[in-house]
Parts: sequence; structure tokens; C-alpha cells
Amino acid sequence: MEPSDTDLLNWLEKQPGYGLINDDFGHWAVSGDGMQNVPKDVSIPNDIQTTFFIEAKDWYPTIREAIKAAMPKKGE
Repeated sequence: MEPSDTDLLNWLEKQPGYGLINDDFGHWAVSGDGMQNVPKDVSIPNDIQTTFFIEAKDWYPTIREAIKAAMPKKGE
């Protein structure tokens, strides 16, 4: 059974440090690999700089496909 859009967003929302990234050319990826600065006061929203590492094989044509590919497969 295919996950609904709500299932996809609920899963992504629970992934700390993951990002939904667009490459400005119509490709999408979900990644948790990268780095960012850590603000001093994390109790409030802060400006941050984030860098993600994404392999070419991890780009997808839609947001849905990118999230589905990042989700663990059943049995993992």
C-alpha cells in the first residue's frame, strides 16, 4: 500500500536533521547528511547555515518520490 501524502509528511516531520532539498532544476532529495552551525540558544528560532551532501542517485523528480526513497523499507 502506498503511503498517503499525510503519511509522507508525518514521517519527514519526525526526522531530526533531515532536509527536503530542491536543486533549482526540478529535482528533489531528502538528506540527513551534512553539517550546520549550532546556535547558542536553541530555545528560539535562529539563523543557521546548512550544507547537505547528496549523491546524484538520490535526486528524484518529485517531492513524494524523494520522501518515499528516504523512508526505511519494511523490515529494516
